[in-house]
Amino acid sequence: MGPAQGEVLLAFQSATVGYAGVAVVSSASIAIHAGEVVGLVGPNGAGKSTLLRAVTGDAELQQGRLAIAGIDSRTLAPLQRARIVGVVPQQVTAAFALPARDFVAMGRHARLARFASPGQRDLDVVDEALMLTDTARLAERPTDELSGGDLQRLALAQALAQEPQVLLLDEPVSHLDLNHRLQILDLVRDLAADRGLGILAVFHDIDLAARYSDRIAVVAEGSLSPAESPERAITAESVRAVFGVRAVVGTDPVTGSVSVTPVLREGAVAPERRGSVFVVGGSGAAAPLLRRLVLGGWDVSAGALNAGDADQILAEALGIAYVMIPPFAPMSDQAARDAAEMAVRASAVIVCAVPFGHGNVGNLAAAAQAACSGRRVLLVGDIEGRDFTGGTATTLWSEALAAGAAAVSDGVAAEAALRSSGIVEER
Repeated sequence: MGPAQGEVLLAFQSATVGYAGVAVVSSASIAIHAGEVVGLVGPNGAGKSTLLRAVTGDAELQQGRLAIAGIDSRTLAPLQRARIVGVVPQQVTAAFALPARDFVAMGRHARLARFASPGQRDLDVVDEALMLTDTARLAERPTDELSGGDLQRLALAQALAQEPQVLLLDEPVSHLDLNHRLQILDLVRDLAADRGLGILAVFHDIDLAARYSDRIAVVAEGSLSPAESPERAITAESVRAVFGVRAVVGTDPVTGSVSVTPVLREGAVAPERRGSVFVVGGSGAAAPLLRRLVLGGWDVSAGALNAGDADQILAEALGIAYVMIPPFAPMSDQAARDAAEMAVRASAVIVCAVPFGHGNVGNLAAAAQAACSGRRVLLVGDIEGRDFTGGTATTLWSEALAAGAAAVSDGVAAEAALRSSGIVEER
């Protein structure tokens, strides 16, 4: 009989772990229950794998307590530990020409009496592990002839052959193609749900961690965060703080899980600070330009954007100041005044190829006002075919051109015009 659903199978309590007396992760507390997958994410070298190695006894438990299936890890003999904990390491090597079936059967050693031969049940368990991991066709192949992906799946089969209560996965799909990546992670979820395994898995792919984990804990700067739901653990703020990446964090429309779209690395932003640019966008028309301007070191602001609009989501991820208006709502008089104030304060204004209706024409009015105030204004494309205001947008466009605004073909040309316009204003 397996563990009861919800039973604590693995628990770090104020644990400090490391090597040769040097702490890697300090004061870590986390519990993994039967029937759940807990994901560990964090930068390279943060200590994710060290936490797993503490469970196997390959890293030191320097302080605190680690309980495995309710037993203090310090009292567990290696054979006892092997009967409870199965491991799929980050890299699997095959030093000998061992048939794949024999490689998987090594997982039964912890279950066999000394010098005993495998019985029928042992053979059945090995066959099932090969079947579950789609490696039965490799059973007679020498392991030293197999690809890294095949070895990774055989390592999971070997771990399953142990019939563990706790399964540790260290980047379990790093060498797998898309098909087998999904197959293995779907299997991992089923193992937790159907067999009551407690699974602790290291992920480098945050999207996969969010999709397959019940809870996620972040390892960074020698600490372990509390394990929380993917929605609470993975936010734009946490991704930026932990990985130094500005990202759009949303919901995958197919799976419903948290989705992370990296936008830019903090270190990729130009160190020199340029002038300020006010960008009129909407419906995603400004997104590529907003990203390039921030990367180029410009101080970027934006006009009024509807909540949920693609440009609004990106502006939020990039830390760009903008005027927020409710979804599908028109600009209020106050929003129009706020946009105009931001435009006039900027060194330059770019109006992207966005259509104008009565709900957003206030953004174009802000650009026209900035042109009349002597600001450098760049108008992308032509207003023809984009005016849905009955002529108001066309009039504002003409006013801006009459006040000195320049027409450019696209966002790339607008950025080039900024660089050559003499408004760089190094600060």
